[in-house]
Amino acid sequence: MADNLLDDLGIPSSDYRVHVCLGPNCSLRGSRSLLAALEAKIWEKGLNRRVETLGTSCRDRCEFGPSINVYPGPVQYSEVNELALDAIIEEHLVHGRPVDRLIFRGKSVR
Repeated sequence: MADNLLDDLGIPSSDYRVHVCLGPNCSLRGSRSLLAALEAKIWEKGLNRRVETLGTSCRDRCEFGPSINVYPGPVQYSEVNELALDAIIEEHLVHGRPVDRLIFRGKSVR
């Protein structure tokens, strides 16, 4: 028997889980379309077997939305737009390097 239940079941485990806040404030700032863009870009880059995406409830960073958490971590990103999303995908999800300039530090990152 394999060391991991997912392996036993023939289900690949993800390298990353990306949670996109769909709370009311982040949704008003475009998080629903951001989640759709994230999912499309992950498929385009062939990362769909390595990256799991999930829309979540409020991340409690309402004034800094849209918010994304990347696990393992979490690495918390805020004020994410499509340009930031491209950097997160390329640098963090493809190359394993969190995007320092976009990481949430308790104040506006821009």
